[in-house]
This record gives sequence, C-alpha cells and structure tokens, in this order.
Amino acid sequence: MKEPAAPDLYSALDGVSWPVLVTAMVQGEHVISYANAAFSAMCGHPIAELVGRDDDFLDGLTTDRSVKADMQAVLTEGRGIRRTIVTTRKDGTPYRTDVAIDPIRNASGRVTHLISIYRPTDDTGDPAATIGEVDTNLPSIAEHLPGYIYRVIMRTDGTIDTVYRSASLAQMLGTDNSQVMRTFDNLVYPDDHDAVYAALRKSAAGMSVFREEFRLVASNGTLHWLRSRAMPRRTPNGEITWDGIAIESSAEERWESEIANQASRDPLTGLLTRAAWLQALESELTAERSESATCAVICSDISAFSALNERLGQIAGDTILRETAKRLAKLAASIGGVAARLGGDEFAIMIPDCADQESLSLCVGSLSEAFAQPMQIGTECLTVLTCIGATFNQRLENETMADKGIASEVMTQAEIALRWAKQSGRNTPMLYSPEQDDRHRNEAVLARSLEHAIANDELELHYQPLVELASGRIVSAEALVRWKHPTLGMQRPDRFIPLAETSGLIVPLGRWVLEQAFRQHRLWTSAGLAPPPVAVNVSGNQLMEPGFVALVEEALKSQGANAANFEIELTEGLLVEPSPQIMASLHALRTMGFTIAIDDFGSGHATFRYLRDFPVDKLKIDQIFVRKLVLESTDALIIRAIISLARSMGIGLVAEGIETDMQRSFLQQEGCAVGQGYLFSMPLVAEDFTWMLAHNVSLPMRGPVEQAVPGSPTGPDAVTGAQLG
Repeated sequence: MKEPAAPDLYSALDGVSWPVLVTAMVQGEHVISYANAAFSAMCGHPIAELVGRDDDFLDGLTTDRSVKADMQAVLTEGRGIRRTIVTTRKDGTPYRTDVAIDPIRNASGRVTHLISIYRPTDDTGDPAATIGEVDTNLPSIAEHLPGYIYRVIMRTDGTIDTVYRSASLAQMLGTDNSQVMRTFDNLVYPDDHDAVYAALRKSAAGMSVFREEFRLVASNGTLHWLRSRAMPRRTPNGEITWDGIAIESSAEERWESEIANQASRDPLTGLLTRAAWLQALESELTAERSESATCAVICSDISAFSALNERLGQIAGDTILRETAKRLAKLAASIGGVAARLGGDEFAIMIPDCADQESLSLCVGSLSEAFAQPMQIGTECLTVLTCIGATFNQRLENETMADKGIASEVMTQAEIALRWAKQSGRNTPMLYSPEQDDRHRNEAVLARSLEHAIANDELELHYQPLVELASGRIVSAEALVRWKHPTLGMQRPDRFIPLAETSGLIVPLGRWVLEQAFRQHRLWTSAGLAPPPVAVNVSGNQLMEPGFVALVEEALKSQGANAANFEIELTEGLLVEPSPQIMASLHALRTMGFTIAIDDFGSGHATFRYLRDFPVDKLKIDQIFVRKLVLESTDALIIRAIISLARSMGIGLVAEGIETDMQRSFLQQEGCAVGQGYLFSMPLVAEDFTWMLAHNVSLPMRGPVEQAVPGSPTGPDAVTGAQLG
C-alpha cells in the first residue's frame, strides 16, 4: 500500500530523538504508517511489527477513557492535545509517558493522519513539569521537522502579529532568524498573502480551525510550499492566539500541486474552474461539522455579455471578465470564501461558514456594490450590470440530499435563484427558497405537459358572447383557450399562457387557437347558422415572428375561413413601443381583412400619437374600471374619457367585465353600444354557444344560463375569463 503521508516527513523524523508515531485514517481505523527507532525502543516492538497494524493493540491511547474522548477533538476540531498516559511495553512492564497528538490534513482539509510525539518519564515524575519541559524543548524538536512552529496573536484592535517562529524557518529559507521575524510578510508569496490573513480572520470570527496552504520565497528565490493548521484560543485579555505547525510539502506533492493547480485554474481569470470548485464544495459540505454549521453559495453572471462582447470586441470582453473575477476574488478573500469561474460569464463564491441568511444577504449586497463600480475598458468607462442568485444550505439537511449529490443539489439551487434574478430584472439579487422552487418545478411540469397538450388536442376553445347593450343581441364572440390537465386539473389561462410565452410554446399554441376558431366558424356556417365575428387573442411574441402572417394565411386557407369574420385582439402594452415587425404584421393582417382590437385599454400607457399611427379598429375598456364603477367616481370619469376618445377617432368600443344592470345602464347612457361580461354569459363550450345561435337568444337570459342551456359548464373553472395573450 502506497504511504499517503509525505516521505520527506518520514525521513526527517528518522533523526528525531523523541519517540514519534504516525497513524493513517483508514476506514475508521488508526493504522500505523510510521514509527521511528526511538518509539520502537520505548515500547519494545520492532518497527516491522508496528507498521501496518491498528494502534489499538498499544495501551494508553485506546484504553485511557479521558484520552480516548479527547482524541475525537483532534479529528473533528483539528486541534492538538497533550496528555500523560500509562502504557505497557511488549514485555509487560508499565511505564508513564507524555504524548502530544496533532492532526495532519490533506489539501481538501480532511484529517488523514495523526502524528504523536512521546516524552517518557518515570512514575514519580511530575506530569506538569514534564509537559513544561516538552514546551521548553519544543523549538529544538521543531528544528528537525521540515517546517516551523509559530505563535500568532490577533490583538483586540484587530491587528495580527507573529510573536514566535522557530529557527527551522530561517534554516529553510536560507536567512537568519532576526530577518525572518522582521520581514516575514515580504517572504510570503504575493499571491498568497491576502489569503493567509483572510483565513486567520475567518478563524478568529468563528473560533474555528485555521487551515491554509501558502508559499514562502527563500533567499535564492526557491518556493517552499507549506500547510498550516492551528486552533485559536481566546486569552483573558481578549486577544486570540494560534499555536501551530507549518509543515512543508514534499517535492512530489509540490510538483503534483503545481500540475493540479494549472488544471484546476481558469487560464483567463486565475479562478478555480467549475470542476475544481464543485469538488471543493463537495468536500466542504461533507466535512464533519456541527449540526448548526452552514454553507452558502452565490452565483452571478454578466447581463447581456454577448452583446457587450460583440460591440466592444473579444479583447475588451476578456478585460471585463478579468475585472469581474478580480472583484469577486477580493470579496471572497475578505469573507473566507472560495471563488470560481463556472464558464462563460458565470461566476460563483462558496462561503464555508455563513452564519445565517442575514449574513448571506450582506455578502450579496457587498458583491452587488463591487460589481456596480464602473470599469475602465479601453477608452470607455462602463457600468456592467449583473444578475445574482444565492442559496443558504444547512448541513443538517445534507442527509436528505445524499442520494442526489450534495454539491450538485446546492449548485442547482443557486443557479435556480440566478435564473429567478434574470427573470425579475437586472441587478435584482434573488435568494433560493424551497417554496418558490416547488412552484417553478410545477411550472416546468406544466410547460412539458403543455407541449404534449398542443400536439394531442387536449385543449379546447370556449366562446364568450359580446352583446348589444340596448337589445342583448349577440354581435360577436371572444375565443378563450381552456386546458384541463389530466393530473393537475383545470389550469387557469393566466398561469399557462405566461408559461407558453416564456417557453416559446406561444407560437404553436397560438396557431392551434387560430385554426380551431377558423374551423369552428366554418362549422357554424356549414350548419346553416349566422355566426358573428370571432375575436382571437394574439401576443406580441407571435407578431414578432417573421413567419406569423404566412402562418395565418395558411390557417385561413386550410380551414376555408374568411379573415373578415375575425378580429385580432392584442394588449395595450404593444402600443408603447411597437417594433417595425409588429407594425408590419398588423398592417398585413388588416389588409387581409381582419379587424384589429386593443384589449384591456386604459391599463397601459398608450398615447394619442400611438393610436393615430396604429391600425386600430376597436378598443375594449379594461374590466377593472367597469367592475369598480361607482357613479361620479374616478373610474366613471376614465370610462367617459375613453368613450369620448373612441367616438372622436371613429374607433369601435366594447366594455368588458359588465356584471350588474347599473354598469350596463351607465355604459349605454354614456354611448358605449357593446358589452361583455358575466351579466350576459360566462365563456361557453362550442356546443352551448351553438345552441344560443340556433335559438337566436337575447342576453341576459332569464334564469341561470346553466339551466337554460343543455350541458352548460358550471363551477369556478367554467367562469374563468382569462384569455390567450
């Protein structure tokens, strides 16, 4: 079995006069991987008899209850212990020894080995005095190790001082000890300086283990790679002290680290790659911590980066990415986080010890502020907008995610929050919530089901009559799409229509509605009835499609329909900034014979100029004004103004949402001739509307419609008035 510990460390320990034992953590057991000659002489077991065996056959460490309990602190908290134990030699004779046990961790922070240094003493010896002697001689012990011992103190004012470094450091760097003490910061490799002090501050903030890998520069320019671990302790005067050991990596480890570093770093920004960062996230989330420990992930990307890259050029685009990465890395260092470039213009930060959601919100706010600062890109000073999504994961929940892959699930949560941020608007950070995720997951299910529903004719059109207010005669009908999901039940159009818009399904859905409306009108005509014009709702996304007009022409032809028998309804919002494509489509539809109507008029921001330039034949007063109508109210004044506007411009008018006789009378008196609403009829299936046409009914009918019309739908799903678009 290949020894996992550094061979350099073993060879250095061979010359140590103190007994030393190194055990490896293998599947929950402590397997002895190294014992020096001094340890063999102390216990009486030959080295060959020790290496490869579990250390439980040695007395003291596993038989002394207090020591056994304290061993857990070495494994979980990363701090060393010192104890006096009584153990037995191979020949059965007992002896007392003092032992100092410290953990050795790998690059991901997991404890892989324990190193134990022994100090034999006789039975009459004073343990406290013995430990004091060990403390006194510890610097000389360290001189034989490939690294150095240190003491670092954080003062109450936040300054950090190193008050002791063993002489072995000066020997390693090829300089004198006084020089090391005076200029240590200058000896730290520049790229590692901020990370070391950020790790110390993070350790102090949470009183957690300080662990860091860094490089020191020798007097001849050689880089020495070191790993350091230390547990902080607070002194009575409020200062925080770290007593620790920095062990140099072996030459082989150094070479592997350099190769791995090149493979795990993004060449453009220097940040971790997605794969390396996810591996670090997995290690962090699966590390043994307290149940209250938490981890947060922040994802961000640059808004409209493709457009910026195209306009400014790739060199400028790369500069934007590097500057964004620099700001991200600076924040990560200040909060003890780990930054990465996930790909393209998407970045991420992992915050291993994030106290709560409030702390996460503060970090997100700091990142937003950093990104909001202008960038000097060539001759331009740009403010680059970003979207940010974040998630807050409590490790207690990890057991429930074990089968999914913890890092993958947490990353998914952060990316979902990022998607919400993009949907809600630029520079609006979003925090993941399971409740919102469930809603969006349901919408994703609906979107997939909707595609199936369109392809398999699971939808149907309902028709709501428009009537002449004076007589109740049906003069038109509005086609409204309905969908009864096979498992989720009746779905409101105001839920699945937006899904169709965002998923791109609005085009096939709109085509289905047009074809069904054209087909039904032809069926009524073929049955000898005189059907009124039918209004079909069309969205802006449909009008923006270059092939939409051709699609309508094809649908008319395939169903044998006449455009003069139909109206195209669109929302007022399209009037605000109609694109050339929308204007061209509307003019083409009007030329074909369609009537153009503006739905929900009064709720948007249309102006006289747009009405003058737009090919509009009819306005439909937004039902919000009609439903809230009270005589002499503001709503009444708005309705009067819209009626006056339509009359003066020669535009037809319809009032939506009429539910009472008072509303009907007011509208008729003010000059609105046509209305629509539940006072007259709910939306009806085609068969019920056919019955009304065949019997030439006037609305409202006396008595409930469902009693007069065979098979009329009832219940809340039957009276839903939302429409396509």
